[in-house]
Amino acid sequence: MIQIDSIASIKNKIQKYCELKDINQDDLARELGISRSYLSKLENHRYPEGTDLIVKVCLYFGVGLGEMFYIEVKEGGDGDGEISNGDRHL
Repeated sequence: MIQIDSIASIKNKIQKYCELKDINQDDLARELGISRSYLSKLENHRYPEGTDLIVKVCLYFGVGLGEMFYIEVKEGGDGDGEISNGDRHL
């Protein structure tokens, strides 16, 4: 059983992939059918991503779920660790 005695959050690489594809937030938001302000909040991890939106983002950039989204774990008190594509999958 996996136990996480720390704070975990889902992070994304949306901004990185926008830079690689040379598009801005307005263009991506229009393609995804959402507002630019909502996209900005997603990029900054202030809103949870819905399943449909996660799929749209991955399909748009042609990447898998594990490449675009990852879990970051911040340990309580002793430092922080990250669980991501490069470390291990959950």
